[in-house]
Amino acid sequence: MIAKMVKGRGFRGALEYDLTKEKGRVIDSNMAGQNPRELAAEFGEIRKLRPNLGKAVMHVSLSAAPGEKLTDEQWREVGQRYLRGMGFKDNQFVITRHTDTEHEHIHILANRITHAGEVVSDGQDYKRQETIMREIERDYGLQRVAPSIEAERKAPTKGEIEQHARTGQPSARQQLQQICDACARDCRSFSEYQERLEAAGVEVVPVAQLNGAKLSGLSYRLDGVTMKGSDLGKGYTAAGIQKRGISYEQDRDFAAVRRSIERDAARAFGEPDRDSEAGQAPERGGLGRDAGAAGPSNGGAGRRDPADAGRDRPQEPGAGRDVHAPAIGVGEGLQGRGSCSEPSRREPEPSRAADGVEALRPSRGNGVGYGGARERLLALAGPAQGAEHAGRASGGGVPETRRDRSLEAIQRQVTALDVPRFEVGIREAKTGQMMNREWSRAELEQSAAWLKRMNAKGNDVYIRPAGEHGLVLVDDLKPQALERMKAEGFAPAATIETSPGNYQAWVKLSDKPLSADVRRIAAQGLAKQYGGDSRHYGRLAGFTNQKPQHARDGRQPYVLAHDCPGKAARSAPSYLERIEQHLDRAAAQQEREKRLEALETAKPGGYGSQYDPVKEYQRQAQRLMQRYGKEADFSRLDWMIATDMAKSGRFTAQDIEKGILECSPHVESRKAGHVEDYARRTAANAWAAPEVQAHRQEQEQERERQAQRSRDRDGPGMIR
Repeated sequence: MIAKMVKGRGFRGALEYDLTKEKGRVIDSNMAGQNPRELAAEFGEIRKLRPNLGKAVMHVSLSAAPGEKLTDEQWREVGQRYLRGMGFKDNQFVITRHTDTEHEHIHILANRITHAGEVVSDGQDYKRQETIMREIERDYGLQRVAPSIEAERKAPTKGEIEQHARTGQPSARQQLQQICDACARDCRSFSEYQERLEAAGVEVVPVAQLNGAKLSGLSYRLDGVTMKGSDLGKGYTAAGIQKRGISYEQDRDFAAVRRSIERDAARAFGEPDRDSEAGQAPERGGLGRDAGAAGPSNGGAGRRDPADAGRDRPQEPGAGRDVHAPAIGVGEGLQGRGSCSEPSRREPEPSRAADGVEALRPSRGNGVGYGGARERLLALAGPAQGAEHAGRASGGGVPETRRDRSLEAIQRQVTALDVPRFEVGIREAKTGQMMNREWSRAELEQSAAWLKRMNAKGNDVYIRPAGEHGLVLVDDLKPQALERMKAEGFAPAATIETSPGNYQAWVKLSDKPLSADVRRIAAQGLAKQYGGDSRHYGRLAGFTNQKPQHARDGRQPYVLAHDCPGKAARSAPSYLERIEQHLDRAAAQQEREKRLEALETAKPGGYGSQYDPVKEYQRQAQRLMQRYGKEADFSRLDWMIATDMAKSGRFTAQDIEKGILECSPHVESRKAGHVEDYARRTAANAWAAPEVQAHRQEQEQERERQAQRSRDRDGPGMIR
């Protein structure tokens, strides 16, 4: 089964298409409208709850394979299962079945805005959709469709198909797939594969690990467009080409890999020969890793790749793979390095103290400062494996190994945050837009050199935990506020100095993941309590803060990692308990308002309604609300309704419980089982109440008297 989803702005056009008489009929809906105009107006009423939401329409088609048949009831189940799986549990929807093609399919049109005014998240919706489709195929015995991630060659998108029809030219992805397929035919070695591709005008961008022993990634560049192998399909990745018979051997093929990496590193620095002309070269050691391939990105495939771009390409060798010194201590600065040709004349870099009075600057060797991006790139280039420079140690002349202070700061911060994956954001200096990457800790450390290049070009570097976690970020803190936080039991797991005297605090509230609502309220509360601000992204230590207002003497300060114990805050449990109580009350109030609205608009009349416990509850609740108002104590009204229903003789205790459970606005708590327990206790107590028992006994006696009068009237000889 295949699902195709689009999100749009207008309901009317989609409704006109779905409800075309020749091909569509409604098989399920929770709406009252009968035609596109009425349904669009009904959708529009809920849309008014979120007027600023651009795309409120979720329109999806679910198609079975040709020859597969499902009944209307089965299609309804499939549609409902899809909606629940995608988070549409309290939303308007219309499901229509179409018969205008050779394969059966349905269309689902749903409002992303719930009846309560919330918006259904569309995060990872295509991945979730694939999971749901595979489960439906399994449970209904349908033909299995391979997930997109398993496809050896990715199919063209709708846009690519339309472009080809319009221009007659294949897309860059299709061209790369065709060229790679031709070059891979009867090819046995990676070197030969690379030579064939380069002869066809395609540059190969390999990623190797373990000093070239393992080929772990591939990207391809054609006419300035760079795509990862996974963007083309599983068969074009490093593992995929090896399954196709193209082997990789370090002794034979590493020279080709090195040539590609050196070419790409030269492109990253703009002018390949500038280093040799200046009499110096970037430091090199181990083999770097492609920052763009280190983890999934939000940028998508097929970006134009200018000659000086440092994004999505392998780092040059020597990208800070080894750390030769312990982590930075509290208040210790990050040291830059000069380009002085006489190492013995290098002066130590002044550190920024914990109070942040002195901004950190790259060291000056021969009097030449690092003002331009090129020089800062060299200053941040990372340690050279085995590279040494002379120092004036106490014996004199003992070589010491350079430390990659930026990498040490990264390690210090991510160790304290202690989550499996991170979102790293690079705010582009020219546009102000955030470029996002999601990496594991290892991938983040391997991408440090690429991040340095991006930072040296004037871009700020940010970080936050990915997925669910127990951390909150408080920004714009002063030293006095930090001390007060520690004294009151909210000592940060990581303290980051973003500029002299300005701090960010990552506070760990729990070792277990917390919901987004809990984290949001916790961050806002702590920010208000300590005079800071709540933020989604924090600064990544080890890089410069590029905001112009923080510059001093033409230098930008480094972001420093200070206290990083990584421990949960002592006062966190009681703080979380208060937040949970607040959320519980808010949810209960929201549920109460929803139930009150349902009672006001209910129409409990009709044939047989006197035997329906829900209709009976609605009828009596409307009568009592007219008398006592909507703000009445509904626990008392519930008791009055329950006793009346018990006295009527038409309802059992279970019927009374059902009416209260489904309709009562008395919802003091939304904790699991609270409402169910309240409904059960109220019904049982009403059923056993003395006045109810007395009334029931009186009714029984009255029935017995009527029976006796009937017998007396008929006489002893009457046969009935």
